[in-house]
Amino acid sequence: MKLRHFFPLLAGISLGASVSATSIDNHMPYLTLSDGSRIPQLGCGVWELNGQEAYKSVTESIKLGYRLIDTAQYYRNELETYQAVLDSGIPREEFYITTKLNPSNGSSEKNIRDSLDRSLKNLGGKIDLVLIHWPFSNDEMAWRIMEEYVQAGKFRSIGLSNYSPDALRRILKIAKVKPVLNQVELHPYNSKYPTVAEYEKEGVKVEAWSPLGAGRQGLLRDPVIADIAKAHGKSSAQVILRWDLQRGIITIPRSKNPAHIKENISIMDFQLSDEEMKQIDALNRDDALWDI
Repeated sequence: MKLRHFFPLLAGISLGASVSATSIDNHMPYLTLSDGSRIPQLGCGVWELNGQEAYKSVTESIKLGYRLIDTAQYYRNELETYQAVLDSGIPREEFYITTKLNPSNGSSEKNIRDSLDRSLKNLGGKIDLVLIHWPFSNDEMAWRIMEEYVQAGKFRSIGLSNYSPDALRRILKIAKVKPVLNQVELHPYNSKYPTVAEYEKEGVKVEAWSPLGAGRQGLLRDPVIADIAKAHGKSSAQVILRWDLQRGIITIPRSKNPAHIKENISIMDFQLSDEEMKQIDALNRDDALWDI
């Protein structure tokens, strides 16, 4: 099979009407990153899914309209994730694929380059977005190498994951290519309003991993969220993901359950009121699995 590799949604390419973070229609909302590229605001995560599970999850997600796919070297499912994209029959340029550099592969310049090259091979030769998965001792060297891959046209954008505001600013000081986003743990029990404001002040978008609470079953049963969900005829998960969208957060829920995958994307037909947003905001307790 001859593969086509394009970078979709570049600035200056018309893709129809722009969709705001709070618009209500049948279309996926997109956000514009600092380098002019555009990213779907809701995506499919494959953390903790083995290769076969990732393939099935991504396949189902694509059928339902997801186009942002988030994988990582650490997850060991890049190849299966990309195979699902290929097998969909949908042109590659319609997808936005993210992977992440595993700091365990960052002990030397050679190891960093080798790991990035493996990801390129696994993901078809070009990648929309590559993140550093978490801060590590050689991350400034890794950043400079990743900048080379951007300049060579192999990566369209680069960014960070699990970086505190101070760690982000450290990278910004040496960056020739600015990070376009920072992926962090974010959900109503860990809403990160002050730190999100710091990231956004630097022109860095925020993407939420584990937006449904990182396994905290109490979040999905929270009475405040449950009452809001009942008022809209939606589930608690749908209310939480809608809260993300209306905050301007990119969000990547993960599921291998087809019903949940469908539920997670069925959030474009309602809107939370300002009062409902404030009620969810008030649930914050700085309860995070990952302390940054």
